[in-house]
Amino acid sequence: MDQIPVIDLKGLAGDDDERSRTMAKLHEACRDWGFFWVENHGVEAALMEDVKRFVYAHYEDHLEKKFYASDLAKNLNHAIAGDVSGEADWEATYFIQHRPKNTAASFPDIPAAARHALDAYIAQTISLAELLADCISLNLGLHTAAAGAAVREAFAPPFVGTKFAMYPACPRPELVWGLRAHTDAGGIILLLQDDAVGGLEFLRVGGGGDGGEWVPVGPTKGGRMFVNIGDQVEVISGGAYRSVVHRVAAGTEGRRLSVATFYNPGPDAVISPATATVAAEYPGPYRYGDYLEYYQGTKFGDKDARFKAVKKLFG
Repeated sequence: MDQIPVIDLKGLAGDDDERSRTMAKLHEACRDWGFFWVENHGVEAALMEDVKRFVYAHYEDHLEKKFYASDLAKNLNHAIAGDVSGEADWEATYFIQHRPKNTAASFPDIPAAARHALDAYIAQTISLAELLADCISLNLGLHTAAAGAAVREAFAPPFVGTKFAMYPACPRPELVWGLRAHTDAGGIILLLQDDAVGGLEFLRVGGGGDGGEWVPVGPTKGGRMFVNIGDQVEVISGGAYRSVVHRVAAGTEGRRLSVATFYNPGPDAVISPATATVAAEYPGPYRYGDYLEYYQGTKFGDKDARFKAVKKLFG
């Protein structure tokens, strides 16, 4: 099995040759994988650790008892195949919006020090997302007037939010997924994850039509962050870069932390393929808010069928 690409973003600040090599590696990772690691990404290691400590503590203080009191957790030990709802996920989650407004104040159980650390972490994460968006635009040739708007311009004003999740140890992992297979609706997803417990898997589809293989994404090493492409980048790129199906396996050993920050179009952003040559294959123009509303009911369904339905409904 090939190794998941690792992009050293320090190369973007090097000489012309080093920058070209880094851009080429990023292009290949987006084109051939749709997911990859980045290092020397500009998000401070100390902030990453602060955020992880907060997520662990918040789960222990406010979510763990509620999770194990849920019907899913109480009944799983005694369940048999077929008893567990196909719509259940073995996860404890909450979502905080950061842009264009910040909803952290709606969570009074988050201490002020933790909110300050989150704000600083998110500011650096947004800078990383914008850097990647600009690199993607350049690699796709979207900075030219003839090709249309660059990714950042198409998303403006962007919606940025974070899903905080814990995946507790599961007594019956054969009966439930931590999170069912899906693609992400939005643009660029930046993941801070566990450095000890795995479980995330991405489906890498080759050219042979064999259905692909599930690639495990191991625990984080060396302060790296994980990146994956969402549906809107696939639409804008006309399929040059594709969003990738992924899932989280429930496990019996330990608990897994996941902090996924979504750099998405704003709800009123109008999305369409950047070039007319692929317009017939993808939906657009459409409001991202309309796409997202349709996605909510089809998240765990077939992406291509969703694209076709959105094209029929909205353009």
